[in-house]
Amino acid sequence: NGFLTDPLQRPPIDIYIRFPFNIDIKHIYLSPSIGHHRSTLIEISVNHQIIDEKTSWLINSINKSNIFNIKQISFHRIVQIFNEDETTQRIEIYNNDNEQITHNNTKKYHFSSNLHLINCSTIKITIKRTWRLSSCALKYLQIWATPSNSIPMELKTKLQQILSPPSKELLSINNKNSSPSSKNDEIPLEFLDALTYDLMLIPMLLPSDNLIDRTTLEKCINEDIRWCRLPRDPFTLEAFTEITQPVVAQQLKIRIDEFLSEHQNDPKYRNHKRLLDAKQPISNKNLFSYKRKFPGENDNQIKTKR
Repeated sequence: NGFLTDPLQRPPIDIYIRFPFNIDIKHIYLSPSIGHHRSTLIEISVNHQIIDEKTSWLINSINKSNIFNIKQISFHRIVQIFNEDETTQRIEIYNNDNEQITHNNTKKYHFSSNLHLINCSTIKITIKRTWRLSSCALKYLQIWATPSNSIPMELKTKLQQILSPPSKELLSINNKNSSPSSKNDEIPLEFLDALTYDLMLIPMLLPSDNLIDRTTLEKCINEDIRWCRLPRDPFTLEAFTEITQPVVAQQLKIRIDEFLSEHQNDPKYRNHKRLLDAKQPISNKNLFSYKRKFPGENDNQIKTKR
């Protein structure tokens, strides 16, 4: 929903985000404006306190409401963003050694130090300046990171129990103990979307060898187009090309169709209709085009024809 302060609240404004476990930051995306409200000077700092099983709000919900003393916590600045360009809709922050393509209305920045990106527990976002008399604003914030290697073993075990899906061995044990009817009703893991963990109807094989449903792929690509990015693999973030494109996993789709046919009378699968048009193109025929079309190109072509 974004962040927008009351007009009476003037900079600097601090926003704190505390994670349930320590993370290693990879890159950060944000949008500095909402309507005519625009933040022009933003600082991002991090803290490196160790989060264990007792202090993690993911394990103990009581910690979620605990107010920690900000004055006793030291923060290290990892980036300062100064941007008064009113056309900027998106800001992307990467490591110094990470080369990314900059698109229209997007500004690219680098972290000042990679040392402070490791083992982060809290992020502080400070909005120090706004455009003229506008309010402090952030339309969205995306923090891309991985769990830190310093996570205590007890917390790591708890996290695996909460976040990880059941293992194949555990499923096989449960299947042996269950009745034959319930065993046959279980959805095979290979039929599940790698992102949504839902049953796929038209499985798409990505260049990263991951499988997702075509509707999930369309949502990812539409989101890329919305933020002026080339359509890309949601797992590797590498753009699709004429050579590396998603393709329909035909053999897997046949097995999914057979599974749905066998369970067509099961109430759990009545809403999953078989889709026979797997070869039908994605709703936008230009989604996999490496050469992007910009607004106005079609108009110029029409004028030329006239």
